Amino acid sequence: MMRSHAEQFRRNGFLVAKGLLDGDDVERYTRRLKELAGGKDRWTQANGVNRHPEFWPVIFNARLLALMRDVLGPDVRYLPHNDLHLGFSSFAWHRDSVNRDVGIGPDWDESVDPYRIARVGIYLQRFEESQFKLGLIPESHRPKAALTPAEQRRIGLRTSKVANVFSGLSGVDLVGGDAEWVGTEPGDAVIFDPRILHTGSKFHGVKYSMFLAYGIENSHFRHHWHYYLHVRTDLGYTGIEDGLATQLEAAGLLATAPPADLAIEGAWVPSPAYTYVARRFK
Repeated sequence: MMRSHAEQFRRNGFLVAKGLLDGDDVERYTRRLKELAGGKDRWTQANGVNRHPEFWPVIFNARLLALMRDVLGPDVRYLPHNDLHLGFSSFAWHRDSVNRDVGIGPDWDESVDPYRIARVGIYLQRFEESQFKLGLIPESHRPKAALTPAEQRRIGLRTSKVANVFSGLSGVDLVGGDAEWVGTEPGDAVIFDPRILHTGSKFHGVKYSMFLAYGIENSHFRHHWHYYLHVRTDLGYTGIEDGLATQLEAAGLLATAPPADLAIEGAWVPSPAYTYVARRFK
């Protein structure tokens, strides 16, 4: 039986929206990413969608918002964890959540508030030319409910720091059948729970992508926003500027910013070695 979008998302931790953007949108955003990159082969900008008003329409894309309300609930709000990428693919299996060790920290506790956050990766390049795929490990966003202890241990070992370094240097895929690899065409979107283990593949030529986030405004939502705004200061996120806030409010998507002194238990922060390697891949 065909599962609903919400059932797919909650069970597997992700879903694919083919052709979310039309050809004109793809061409316009690709051209603007090239301009912003200034001739560089590899360029990224945290908070890039928010910084550039020409990208704001994607936040309000009608099909995307309908999917978000279907997946997360009718009271969905925009979560300003957003990025622009040209020629960039992640170099290791990772999570985008605040707490990245399975079962440790508030992200894994849904006894009071359900975890209702979705990241949206929108890709603009052709698979035939790029051979890019996004790898995700289904159900790794709720491993204790979905995976046996043996499966958890196997996945943990094969996506550990040491395993990531080995795979990166050798090209050997240690994850194997635990992962699902999604090839993308221009305008396709992959919508995923930030807690799911994921990574990008190697690719040919140039890759273009935009990332957004949405959620239901609760403790998990506030923790996530606070984390990227006030804890991960290395990334350079800023608040929502007035012009975008006005549009979000009119669309019923504006959330209340979290307090700057919000305390978060066990927030993941990169080690100096991780930061150095990450910068090499930018």
